[in-house]
Amino acid sequence: MSILLPAWLRLGGSNGSSSAITASCKAKNPSPSSSSSSITIVDKDEIIINQLSDAKEEKVQWIVQTVVETHSKLLELPHLRPDDAINQLLGNLVSVCSEIHDQEIVNKVLSSAGVQAVLPSLRQICAQSESCLELHWAEHILQEQSPEEVLDRLRSFPYYDNYEDLTRLELCSILSATHTAPRKIAFIGSGPLPLTSLCLLRSLKNDAWVKSMTRSHEQEEQQPIVLNVDYDESAISASLKLSLALGEAGKGMEFICAEASSASKDLTEFDVVYMAALVGISQTEKEGIMLEVVNRMRKGALLVVRSSWGLRTCLYPEVDLATENLLKRLEPCVVVHPYNQVVNSVIVARVRG
Repeated sequence: MSILLPAWLRLGGSNGSSSAITASCKAKNPSPSSSSSSITIVDKDEIIINQLSDAKEEKVQWIVQTVVETHSKLLELPHLRPDDAINQLLGNLVSVCSEIHDQEIVNKVLSSAGVQAVLPSLRQICAQSESCLELHWAEHILQEQSPEEVLDRLRSFPYYDNYEDLTRLELCSILSATHTAPRKIAFIGSGPLPLTSLCLLRSLKNDAWVKSMTRSHEQEEQQPIVLNVDYDESAISASLKLSLALGEAGKGMEFICAEASSASKDLTEFDVVYMAALVGISQTEKEGIMLEVVNRMRKGALLVVRSSWGLRTCLYPEVDLATENLLKRLEPCVVVHPYNQVVNSVIVARVRG
């Protein structure tokens, strides 16, 4: 790395001797003609630019190395169930990928050969480990007896606050697009620990600022419903048991085991349909699923899609809504990229006629 030198430092001499510099320092009124040495003025701005460039390159190489090495260590693990090893590896990875960097660093990291080679596999590992984490916690929570104890243990889930923050962000985005609180929501890819659905229900039932957005007394009296959709029978079974164990807090939760793109479930009755970040592992796959889902929704309903941005795309695929096929069926309304501990971005789009 370049060493930052004082702006006034003069370097060089035609014969490499230091006598010319010593003489010029002793002279009271040195003149350009008093020495035959060639004098080079070191540009401070140029040094700083070079120094910053070197620092950026070092940062890029460190991030790339961290991502690639973490992927290799994850592949060596005997399983993806929660334990000290996987918790530390994924915790460090999420921390690194959640950092905010300028676009140049992000582009260099994501375009590097090392990251490109591991990205599909890394995202798949993250998705599987997240499912394992949720199933583990669903089983752990269900060991409690009373609804109050179940709720207390649910709130002890390590990322519970993140889900609350993300749900609040999504509700604000929904209300900015509709000015009306939704009463019926479908969540595709709800998983074994349906925290988003539970947070949505609680806000729609209890939060005054959300309830104030209902259009009529009749709508206010209508109890909110969240339909949880997942293709995994074990996920639906665990989340159903959890919902029942929560008592009053779980009222309004409904469940169906089905593929995201399944045409068996009509979605026209829902004001909002969510698509989880783990539904589809690529832009192409996500786009196909979104088109299938939108075709079963009514005109004017909202589709909420979880995406990612920056280095967080190492964890979840980024969703591009501005494709020709999607723009024919969806009108983008809101896109939010959190800069805090919330990893997922939020996209809200309205179904066209």
